Amino acid sequence: MNRVHEPLSFNSARESLRRQRGTTLVELMVALALGLLITVAMLKVYVDASRMYRFNEGLARVQENGRFALEFIRRDARMAGFWGCNSKALLTNQISANSDAWLDVAAGNIAGTSNDGLNSSDSITFRSATGSGTLVDTTMAGVSDSVDVDSVATITSGMAALISDCEDGDIFQVTGISGMSLAHGAGANTNTSANLSRAYPSGSRVYQAQQTTFCIAPGADPAQPSLRRLTNPTSAQTCASNGDELIEGVENMQILYGEDTDADSEGANGDGTANRYVDIDTVGLDVDRIISVRISLLARSLNNNLTTAPSPYTFNGTTVTPGATDKYLRKVFTTTITLRNNAG
Repeated sequence: MNRVHEPLSFNSARESLRRQRGTTLVELMVALALGLLITVAMLKVYVDASRMYRFNEGLARVQENGRFALEFIRRDARMAGFWGCNSKALLTNQISANSDAWLDVAAGNIAGTSNDGLNSSDSITFRSATGSGTLVDTTMAGVSDSVDVDSVATITSGMAALISDCEDGDIFQVTGISGMSLAHGAGANTNTSANLSRAYPSGSRVYQAQQTTFCIAPGADPAQPSLRRLTNPTSAQTCASNGDELIEGVENMQILYGEDTDADSEGANGDGTANRYVDIDTVGLDVDRIISVRISLLARSLNNNLTTAPSPYTFNGTTVTPGATDKYLRKVFTTTITLRNNAG
């Protein structure tokens, strides 16, 4: 039996329309306000996380740069004064002072300047032989003979070299290479006969002689102070202008020299302990009695605005508050390095 559908009454239709009505203006405004609050909160979380990431990344870079900078200096400092198997052997410098290969070994194995670099930074210079050397395989017949070696892989014409037999040593300029023979001709070398101080026997060794200077100067980006290193400079070169950029973001370097005042004028017979740490230009400082150096570096982040306000720092005994726009991150690195070959 078919059921007959009755039409909706007026009241039923009105009730159906009431149930289908949309969002009110008040409800919409509340929803917009809640959405805005959630967006602002999420934006703040993002900004804070981004700022924390930039801060941590900047801090990690500063720490990495500081450690690497000290390691570069430490390696050359530990070699300072190494002149073959006996660093106390009699050393004769045969190179002419007019030559670009000239090393002022008479001035000592270590030298420096004070407060004359970028941001009143110091500089430091080390002198030594370097590398494992190459073996002399033929006894020299005379003091003017060429030096026959078993390899010239690390030797270039024009470089300063050391020949040593553990008793004596000569620093000379290699004026030519013929096969495995090293010439030490007149002109570049002081003696008109280009003689060494003695005829060296087979078993002696020839090393590269080296002078290395570290300083603080503008880097490839002039806005970034950097640690620079200049090796075996010519007379016209300076560390600040010609040195290789090693580490950017190193803002200042201050150096104190540890002197064993118990040692004699030759740097021997001391107790191996620094009695004082002083600047290089201190009156009475004897470079032959310097047994250690204390190096302090001020490393700076590469980017500004890593801190919310200028961050005060203490360096070399002085507390500095940067200017209002200086929001770089800074950290001080200090180490004391023993000069194993300079005294004793």
